[in-house]
Amino acid sequence: MARTVNAAQHAVRRDAILDSAQKLILSNGYERLTVQGLLDDLRISKGAFYHYFDSKPAVIEALGERLVGESERALAPIVADREADALDKLRRFFAEIVRWKSARQNLFVAMLPLWYAPGNIVFRVQMDRVAAKRLAPLLAAIVRQGADERVFTTARPPQAAGVIVAVIQSLQDALADQLLAVAHRSSDAPTVNDIVATHAAHIEAIERVLGLPDGALPRTESRAVDSWIAALRRADRVVAGDLQ
Repeated sequence: MARTVNAAQHAVRRDAILDSAQKLILSNGYERLTVQGLLDDLRISKGAFYHYFDSKPAVIEALGERLVGESERALAPIVADREADALDKLRRFFAEIVRWKSARQNLFVAMLPLWYAPGNIVFRVQMDRVAAKRLAPLLAAIVRQGADERVFTTARPPQAAGVIVAVIQSLQDALADQLLAVAHRSSDAPTVNDIVATHAAHIEAIERVLGLPDGALPRTESRAVDSWIAALRRADRVVAGDLQ
């Protein structure tokens, strides 16, 4: 007779492994995360671990998917607000993305080199697809409302939302590449002003898609860029063993 799986219990135990992975990444960096470290931290057997995940990369993939789900839950109330107009919702949507990521800055900078490692392109594409599937419907609802209010000029809200998601993901890739170059002090690293300009160019593209005037949506500031660079350099020192 097949063993009955308690779905709720399974989810709790799986989340416990992800919580442990997140804690160990924050304290030691991704490179030092091992399956044995997870077993020691959780005091579980290899068999128990492999019941939920078949490898360390599988844990990281699940952690990424959980982060996407958390961001979706943070953004959904903005879309559901019946009192706000579409432009206000869109501004709040972008502001919440920034706030949500900033609140998890240490985790993101610890995982950024992994996500953007040359050999992890397939993984990153997969995560982009997961994020697009979750976030595009939320943006589509805002764009549809804006079209109805005649604030956005697009005649195809769902497709416009897809384009905006693509621009956001392009922005994330460009910023990650530039921030990593600056944090690692690469010879061809851009300036902070270059990074600010990269952000502005992508936001400007979103404004054009929706027919909004320049400056309708918020841009990043050099202070925010400096904060991410500092966090990346701290993470580098953790990996190098300079911080205990």
